[in-house]
Amino acid sequence: MEPLENFLVGLSDSEILHLVTSISRELVCLHEADGTYIYVSPNSEKIIGYKSEELIGKNPYDYFHPEERRLIQERSHQPLLRGEDNIHTTFRFLHKNGNYIWLQSDNRLTIHPTTGQKYLHTSSRDISEKIDTEANLALAERRFKTLFHDSPIGLVITGKKGYIDETNDSFANFLGYKSYEIVGKHFSEISAGEELEENLKYRDEVQKGIIDNYSIEKQYLHKSGKKVWAYITVTVLRDEMGYPIHYLAQIIDINERKKSETLLLENNDRLKATTNSLLTQNKQLQAYNQIISHHLRAPVSNLRSLLDLMKETKDLKEIREIEDHLEVVTETLETVLSELISTLKIQSPDHYKPERVAIDQSFSNVIHLMEGELAEKQVEIKSDFSGGKTIFFSKEFLETIFLNLLNNSLRYAKPGRNLRISVESFQIGAQTTISFSDNGTGIDLERYGDQIFQLRKTFHRHISGKGLGLFLIKYKMESVGGRIEVRSKPGEGATFFLYFPEGSETK
Repeated sequence: MEPLENFLVGLSDSEILHLVTSISRELVCLHEADGTYIYVSPNSEKIIGYKSEELIGKNPYDYFHPEERRLIQERSHQPLLRGEDNIHTTFRFLHKNGNYIWLQSDNRLTIHPTTGQKYLHTSSRDISEKIDTEANLALAERRFKTLFHDSPIGLVITGKKGYIDETNDSFANFLGYKSYEIVGKHFSEISAGEELEENLKYRDEVQKGIIDNYSIEKQYLHKSGKKVWAYITVTVLRDEMGYPIHYLAQIIDINERKKSETLLLENNDRLKATTNSLLTQNKQLQAYNQIISHHLRAPVSNLRSLLDLMKETKDLKEIREIEDHLEVVTETLETVLSELISTLKIQSPDHYKPERVAIDQSFSNVIHLMEGELAEKQVEIKSDFSGGKTIFFSKEFLETIFLNLLNNSLRYAKPGRNLRISVESFQIGAQTTISFSDNGTGIDLERYGDQIFQLRKTFHRHISGKGLGLFLIKYKMESVGGRIEVRSKPGEGATFFLYFPEGSETK
């Protein structure tokens, strides 16, 4: 390619200026001292829409935005004429299409070397796109700040180390603070310990790039010290290298919802307890019906028959025989009534008076009550209540249970074997449990497992019994929310497990 110097040889100064300014990206102009255009570069049409000849002889003040004419005069035009150099201005200029565009201009004073006349030299460029971008960014920032601070939900911006850089009033009010009181705190300082570990785990996954956002329910610490529930969604802003710069947390107050859920669960638990109580009572009513149908009706019917027979005979010997039968039937009737009263007594709310009961003391009371019979039969008893020393239960109920279990063990002791009884307590979660074991004759659970706690059921024909003890124990336990289980094999003894209601642990 031919060198530029050779190309320009033979051209006049005006021709050279025209060529240079036509390929420039800037609008180059020369002005009289009052601003009138005396030269406009030929690229003017690309920048401001006017051909250069349309502007020659015109004054640029006619094209400046009215709001900026005075500022240009005072801060650019007059200082140049006073001798200041390299003044930069940014202003709006009326494009030929009727819209104002933003120009940025470098302005200098030029003095003719022979006449001393002053001229103004300007070199301008279109920065409308830059201004629009900056304006949009500023607008976006204002909108963000408006949305951020006026948002009805809590918003928090934290740095990558977890310290709070900014928060809005919604979140501050949620925790009982002013916004400035929260800024600078680490998010863990206002988080309850229960969900903090989960929160930190998710932040760690975000830090490593495994996830970009997460949502959890968590508890915050209110300024008053109470815990409040919120649902939070955390998103991350990363730099060009993919490293987290800021975290934005959106916090929704769900404290009232959580209270309602808790209340609903409590009501549900109460409903379940009521349902279980009704089922238990229904079972007991069936048992009472069994007593009346099978054990009370027969003696009453016998009494009526015997009385009718007594009315029909005058034989003294027959009367004496009838009286003997009457005595037997009366004793049977008294036994049945006693059983009925015992089972009804279980359900009397006034009769059940729970208190903090020392298990070892109640057990000792029963041992002392039966010490004569226990000593006579040389019963070996071991007890250990270190696994649960107290329960919240009726002292009378507990001692009645121990009494029935001891009587049961004595009645079904295996002949030719020294009776050994072991009693201990232990915890299963929030439940206190007592196990009562003996090495007696045991029970065939495969055969009698579904009948063992039923009224008037006995499982050893050679041993007398009314089948009332285990029935009473079962319903004493179930009537207050506990339960009883048994494990046994014939000839190997039996172990009864008493599960007392939750909350019976030592407070």
